[in-house]
Amino acid sequence: MKPFTLGLSLAATLAVSLMVTQACAQGGKSGVERLYILNCGEGVAGDISRWSPGVNVGKSMDFVDSCYLIKHGQDWLLWDTGVTDAIAAMPEGQRPADPRMTHWRRSKTLAAQLDQLGVKPSDGRVMIISTPGHTPGHQSLLVKLPKTGAVLLSGDAVHFKENWENRRVPEGNDSKDKTVASMQRMADVMAKEKAQLWINHDKAQRDGQKMSPEYYE
Repeated sequence: MKPFTLGLSLAATLAVSLMVTQACAQGGKSGVERLYILNCGEGVAGDISRWSPGVNVGKSMDFVDSCYLIKHGQDWLLWDTGVTDAIAAMPEGQRPADPRMTHWRRSKTLAAQLDQLGVKPSDGRVMIISTPGHTPGHQSLLVKLPKTGAVLLSGDAVHFKENWENRRVPEGNDSKDKTVASMQRMADVMAKEKAQLWINHDKAQRDGQKMSPEYYE
């Protein structure tokens, strides 16, 4: 089996969250060599009882958002991207409409911190795509297969084909606007990568797909 490469693509929102650069076929070291902690946001949560109902009601707390960059031989793994890089350009940070939510600030962009370490976010075969809306941090996965081609795994960004085609938003989603924007981002990725959309919950689609122990390559 040939090794595969994971990769990070910084989209316009700089919200994609996983990268591993291509490893050399020979001479790579074994084991994790370094772990960097990146500053991916700082903020103040207005009401921490959101996470512990009935406890500490109305109490605020300082929060941080850390990202971790791991070096393994000539591979790099980025775990999480924190709050959006755009917040770094906001002098007062991003104030939430609801004072109970977190007021986020960001002193450095993720792109700048990667550049400082000489790490280039490019050319991977697996990319996590930020698709908020169903939940604030929802993500979908783009997989580039050598024979099948590119496949976008929807997660819960869309639940079945008819909703995708009509851009319908479930009433229980976190944000209607973000859901619609994420669907457009997915469509843009699919057009660029000539990718199929595989919808996690669509039985009609799944019934026509190969199931394990069969596989796609």
